Amino acid sequence: MKRLIFILSIIPLGLWAQESPWQFQGYLKYLGSYSHLNANFYPESLRPGLKVDNYDQLIHNRLDLKYYKGHWSGALSMRNRLFQGASPAQGDAFMDALDTDAGLVDLSFLYWRSDEVLLHSIFDRAWFQYEFKNGNIRLGRQRINWGINTIFNPNDILNQYNFFDFDYEERPGTDAVRMQWFPNFDSQLELALAPAKEIAQSTAALRYRNNALTYDLQGIAGYFKDNLTLGAGWAGNIWDLGFKGELNYYWPLNDLQQEAWIFSSGLDYVLSNGLYISAGYLYNQSAPQQGGIGDFSQLGAGQVLSPKNPFIFQHTAIVNSNYAFNPLFNGSFTLMYSPDAHSTIIFPSLSYSLSTNLDLLLAGQFFLSDNPIENNNWQWLVSATYLRLKWSF
Repeated sequence: MKRLIFILSIIPLGLWAQESPWQFQGYLKYLGSYSHLNANFYPESLRPGLKVDNYDQLIHNRLDLKYYKGHWSGALSMRNRLFQGASPAQGDAFMDALDTDAGLVDLSFLYWRSDEVLLHSIFDRAWFQYEFKNGNIRLGRQRINWGINTIFNPNDILNQYNFFDFDYEERPGTDAVRMQWFPNFDSQLELALAPAKEIAQSTAALRYRNNALTYDLQGIAGYFKDNLTLGAGWAGNIWDLGFKGELNYYWPLNDLQQEAWIFSSGLDYVLSNGLYISAGYLYNQSAPQQGGIGDFSQLGAGQVLSPKNPFIFQHTAIVNSNYAFNPLFNGSFTLMYSPDAHSTIIFPSLSYSLSTNLDLLLAGQFFLSDNPIENNNWQWLVSATYLRLKWSF
């Protein structure tokens, strides 16, 4: 397997002519980050040994190999990442989280580890597909995206993602077999099965999509890790406002779990000057009624929550905006608020295209909450800033 990884890494781009059924592309990124932790959230006895300033550097390479010919197609994609700084210095906790492959087949490889450096690769796409009349069947590690809403997607029972992991645009895949059938132009029937090493932890579901009364509608029924689940989603308009929503219900098949309703909905609008604005709400019955500040740690890069528990708070309001200052310069701003400890997350970003294949990104993530150490005063807990340079090929 390591020999295959090496071969993929040195393939000359010139081998992939336009008339070839093979396509090869990828990117190389550098991401530098700095985070600062507010020591006032910790008891005074713990503050002397607390590391409040943390620096990380990440070199991230992605390789995508695709094949299209006749009825057949396929893809093989991998991420190669070199970590240096505070994250690898965490030791086994960071290494174990990084080198864990949630799929049926372990395609994660940790090559080199030192006190502050880690080199890791993982295949996140490895599938082939056969096209037939009015449908297709795909087998392997793939992304099965059933979400409709802008940020939180309860209907995504096979492929949840972490909104704050902005450096992973492709999002995780899952080891599954998926069949799609298109009876007509407006409707689609999709069946997906994602087996697990423990049968009870498998996922299998059926989705039906159609259009009615100018709305795109979908219904989902299936099995998710020892739960039966039913879901629905919609996308349409109320006057000039876009209106989207998703809902899922989980009925546990054992006494160790509880039932759960997960609901998200939102409105969006584009102003005449091109400014995009959206506002939404998430209800997550599985989250604790009083989320703690320690729950913010579950939003770190590389971590993905369960579709039955997609966020750390029960109630979350979201406002998001995007604006293109010019064709090369874009900005975005996201604000999330939960009444649980008045928890607030601010996520701004600016991106600039330096050339056809070279992009620069500046982003920040700021977490605020009531401080139980200081009479529940509302304070910032941690702030993080990121600078990324991306070269695509």
